[in-house]
Amino acid sequence: MANDLLLSLDLDQMTVPEIRRRVHDCAGAVGLSGLGLDDFVLAVHEAVTNALRYAQSPRELRLWREGERVLCEVSDGGPGIGEGPSRTATGGRGLWLMHRLTTIVVSTAPEGTTVRLTVGLSRG
Repeated sequence: MANDLLLSLDLDQMTVPEIRRRVHDCAGAVGLSGLGLDDFVLAVHEAVTNALRYAQSPRELRLWREGERVLCEVSDGGPGIGEGPSRTATGGRGLWLMHRLTTIVVSTAPEGTTVRLTVGLSRG
């Protein structure tokens, strides 16, 4: 089945305030709704925030529908994701949230890192 590209953005500090709204609108338009939509938007926002905070350019977001799933990739020129938060950390729970709210696959190569988040449309 063909992929239906819903959104493609180059990420920078100026796009942060718009990410949640645009992801919400695009994913909602293809049938993701309710708590499933809210969870997906939060997970995507966490991936975007991590890319902006810790990685290098280029930073990009792609959102598409594939069958009965909505997928989002956030890619960057960074070195990869570390071990995760310590038990005493006051921040750093974004990766944990992404795992709890979506199906996540992280790919790291010399040219950068890609975080792919997936959720089923029936989750709403």
